[in-house]
Amino acid sequence: MTNLSLRLRSILLTLIALAIFIPVTVFTLDKAFVDSLTQAKHNELKLMNLALVSAFELDGNIPYMPELLYEEQLNLPDSGYIGLIVFRGKVVWKSASALHSEVISPPSPPAVGDENFVTNDTGALDNINHYFTYAFTAEFAAERNFEPVHFYILNDRQEFDRERTAFMNNLWRWMLLLAGALMVLLILGINVVLSPVRELIKEISLTASGKQRHLSRHYPMEFTGLKHSINRLLDSEEEQRSRYKNSLGDLAHSLKTPLAVAMGTTGLPNETQEALAQIDNIIQRQLKRAAASKSGWQATIDAVPLTDKLLNAMAKVHQDKHLKLTRAGSETCQFKGDKTDLMEMLGNILDNACKAANNQVRITLSGSQTWSYISVDDDGPGIPAHLKTQLLARGARLDTYVEGQGIGMAVVSDLIAIYEGRLEISDSELGGARILLSFPLT
Repeated sequence: MTNLSLRLRSILLTLIALAIFIPVTVFTLDKAFVDSLTQAKHNELKLMNLALVSAFELDGNIPYMPELLYEEQLNLPDSGYIGLIVFRGKVVWKSASALHSEVISPPSPPAVGDENFVTNDTGALDNINHYFTYAFTAEFAAERNFEPVHFYILNDRQEFDRERTAFMNNLWRWMLLLAGALMVLLILGINVVLSPVRELIKEISLTASGKQRHLSRHYPMEFTGLKHSINRLLDSEEEQRSRYKNSLGDLAHSLKTPLAVAMGTTGLPNETQEALAQIDNIIQRQLKRAAASKSGWQATIDAVPLTDKLLNAMAKVHQDKHLKLTRAGSETCQFKGDKTDLMEMLGNILDNACKAANNQVRITLSGSQTWSYISVDDDGPGIPAHLKTQLLARGARLDTYVEGQGIGMAVVSDLIAIYEGRLEISDSELGGARILLSFPLT
């Protein structure tokens, strides 16, 4: 779950909460509804039982009940309500509503003056499997003394169960509709709550790509501190990079003059001249490497205008060779980094290619969403396989490249490493060498 977005996490937690809340709510409402119906049924059967008690008479040992009762349900056959009176262990009366029902055995009677309410009784009737039973025992004056008489009201549960089923169906339908509505509201709420996060991420991306210098939008108070911290980090990083470059520039100028004086001194031994030249090469290379301004907040620049500018410059520098310098490939190739560094890399590679070429040098630009590719081909003699790695070594140069100090390709290799790119040397279809540069855009 650690890789899931905040929005997806919120939705999953909402689904889990609803999956727990809805069944618990349905169970609670069902229990409350059943308890309410059961209590109402208890009260109803109790009133009907009291009607039986009030209508019953005992003449000596002979029980008496009127033909018609006040409770109409007991007068109608198959009404679902059945009245029974048990005296001396025998059913002495049953209501007209029990016309098609045979009493198998009367339910167990309560003590005198007590009541007994059973919600799911069985076994007393032949054609009703489950029913409510309300029983009450009262004493009546018989011929010699008071004797208990048991009064029963039995009610078929089918109607009760149908009401409960209908209630549960409606309850589930409305709860699912409510859950759907809550999901929509919660998703909308999550989008509203997370909108500042999306705006912050978008603005950080714009800042990282160099399209703006600071985070400038207004955010909720929870993100204000983060916004100020990022802005301070950007200012500090820019100030440190600028100060670093200025210090390197001052160092280069301070070393350049005394080194030039030393190298211009006549009469120095060859060993000293070579040592001074090597020191000059090392200083230039290390300064260029340290000045490479790879930063996580670099803007992406278009490589096409810079490439055209370099081709025009090379055409002038090597005009005596009358080379055909061409550019091919994508018109939207980009480089995420410092413009000066890209010019340094391509300038060195193009210069070497022009020195090696006989008639033609071609630079090809291409790329994808995550990588950009720049290749330089020439029609020169090419680079032998055993010398391709030597070309990237410090201070090394091939015999083909008769001019220069030999640090160009090594500087290129260092800059590519700083930008986490790749440098590949292979054979070109033009007949010479191909140098392929690959740079990440993320």
